[in-house]
Amino acid sequence: MAPVNYFTEIAWLMMMMMVLMMAVVNGARQQSVKLKTSFDGAALCARDPPTANVRMYQRMPAGTPDVVRCSMACTGSEGCKHFNYMSAEPNPCQLYNYRPTRFDVVPDCKHYYQPG
Repeated sequence: MAPVNYFTEIAWLMMMMMVLMMAVVNGARQQSVKLKTSFDGAALCARDPPTANVRMYQRMPAGTPDVVRCSMACTGSEGCKHFNYMSAEPNPCQLYNYRPTRFDVVPDCKHYYQPG
């Protein structure tokens, strides 16, 4: 029988996955994470140097969207409130512990942030 902490961790991860999937993938109105877009709706990518380049969060169920895994990597990193998800890179998560100021449209790159 697994320890209680194992089940608590799994329950927490599943809850976070559901919240993030709703916010990032489904575009819920009360988003905890928002996609940065230009005035015409094109996804933007931060061009400032990232604080860290990391792999996606691995402890998620199979089939979890990669952007949600990247969001969890940011959530698990102290100070991270912004991240680029770069789908064509080996380490697709660029984490920012500060608010980037330079943005551009870049293929296979989307910038997400926590409002506020």
